[in-house]
Amino acid sequence: MLADIVLAPSLEMIQTALGLIVLTNLCLPAAERRRLCIRLLAVQGFVLGLMPLAVYSGPLDWHILGVTAVFTFVKGILLPLLLLRTYRQLAPQPPVKPYIGNTLCVLAGLFGFVFSLWLNGRLEAVANPLFILIFPVAVATIFTGLLLIVTRKGALAQMFGYLVTENGIYLLGVPMAQSDAVWLEMTILLDILAGVFVMGIAVHHIHQEFESTDVDRFSSLRD
Repeated sequence: MLADIVLAPSLEMIQTALGLIVLTNLCLPAAERRRLCIRLLAVQGFVLGLMPLAVYSGPLDWHILGVTAVFTFVKGILLPLLLLRTYRQLAPQPPVKPYIGNTLCVLAGLFGFVFSLWLNGRLEAVANPLFILIFPVAVATIFTGLLLIVTRKGALAQMFGYLVTENGIYLLGVPMAQSDAVWLEMTILLDILAGVFVMGIAVHHIHQEFESTDVDRFSSLRD
């Protein structure tokens, strides 16, 4: 029986998962090839999908198993496959380079992580100690997503940033996995799923119109 299995948060497992998320956050700003970015997003999404189970405390039940399964499938499998499908529909394009260069982009990502650690140290003690552990990685993930959005000019690359930002927001809610707030995260996932469909269609039409997904081409639009 599932109720006979009692889970407790594993600090080592949580730290390993957070370490993988930080690693993907540092690799994404330096990644120029879209396929590599999609693979990094898949790794990050898979790890995030398992986080509710890693932080769960109490008798194992179908609710937490179902939530973990849905999160893992959507974030680690479905969304990367949709991104890969959109990528394959586009004509071959050169690697995406950030406006500020790879070195500065990676340094900016490192700065965001250091700032999140400093900000975490300024927080007051909270009832849930897992929040203090997860907060800096979540904030750094949000910063990484915003960094990808503002330093890339390709529509698909900006979509990557949008998803990474949502991953950070999702991570902030992971410590509340045992409460009903987890259903709020389900609605966020549905919003993101719909967003990927819409943005995928938008990228396709942008490419058809401009024969490129470079958002700089939008400057040629007139009323």
